[in-house]
Amino acid sequence: MTKTDRQKVNETPGAADQRHFVHVYAVIRIKVEVDADDHRSAMEAADELLFAHGLPLRLTAASPTILDIDYADEITGYLVDEAGDTEFARSRSYGPDHEPEGARS
Repeated sequence: MTKTDRQKVNETPGAADQRHFVHVYAVIRIKVEVDADDHRSAMEAADELLFAHGLPLRLTAASPTILDIDYADEITGYLVDEAGDTEFARSRSYGPDHEPEGARS
């Protein structure tokens, strides 16, 4: 979008001078190492590590214009890889409900 296009969208006088607070819900990938008997147990163990006592990582702003960073409490899916499976033949994708991708109705 060009500056002229933005000006057309913001036709309110002085809109370009108005401060806005934008909440960007960006998805981050966190790779967690767990020991488990199967994929479902691995996902449940990862959930326990990540969410039982608050998210164990720190998001740090690299700019003074970033006012707040927090975890959005949303899981969009899982990818489970098995250690030693260098060709990823046993890797599977799962939805936020721990069900295999494509298996949900």
